[in-house]
Amino acid sequence: MQSVETQVHRQEKIAPTVRILGEAYIGKDVVIHDFVTIYPNVVIEDNVEIFECAVIGKPPKGTKAIARDVSGKSGTTRIGKDCVISPHTVIYSDVELGESTLVGDGASIREQCRIGKLCIIGRNVTVYYNTVIGDFTKIMDSTNITGNAKIGSHVFISTLVATTNDNEIGLLGYGDHVVGPTIGDNVAIGAGANILPAVNIGYGAIVGAGAVVTKDVPPKKLVMGIPARVVRDLE
Repeated sequence: MQSVETQVHRQEKIAPTVRILGEAYIGKDVVIHDFVTIYPNVVIEDNVEIFECAVIGKPPKGTKAIARDVSGKSGTTRIGKDCVISPHTVIYSDVELGESTLVGDGASIREQCRIGKLCIIGRNVTVYYNTVIGDFTKIMDSTNITGNAKIGSHVFISTLVATTNDNEIGLLGYGDHVVGPTIGDNVAIGAGANILPAVNIGYGAIVGAGAVVTKDVPPKKLVMGIPARVVRDLE
């Protein structure tokens, strides 16, 4: 990539308190508000707006307390055109956001995530490492999306939903058994639901509020309860 000086357009829309720490591409009509930090290898496409105190392209940093090796996980972070990044958001390195996606206040998106276009990542949502989210998907406030999860397109996930990825609750360290849920296209998940590791939720299914999903959900079924059970078919 070329130097920052030759890659920044319309410098007057970048607040003087913004810190650009290395090579970056900043497109046309981008607005970056006060106290934003942009790490190296960030691409910000045209007409993006980034609000106060956001951090873009943050390299992951681990300690001996973390079972998963985060070394060498840095890569290009790409913010698609027409995105809005709200205050205090932290987006790690090697993340891609599709165009016209909104990331809410205080959200965190970890490394190696791929998020589609026209999505909403709500306030205080956490999206952990190596997660894929399709287009037109909405994840509401204070929901946790675990690492190694797959979420389809046109999915609605309500507030305070929890997902997990390790049935061994950390006792075996990090390995191939650490797998998040797979949520198919056109799925809706109600508030406060809990989706356990490696569960598959089929196309067009609905998970009721407060349900605990311990096993696969067939397509076009409504499940409710603890543990979640099929209560009826969906047309």
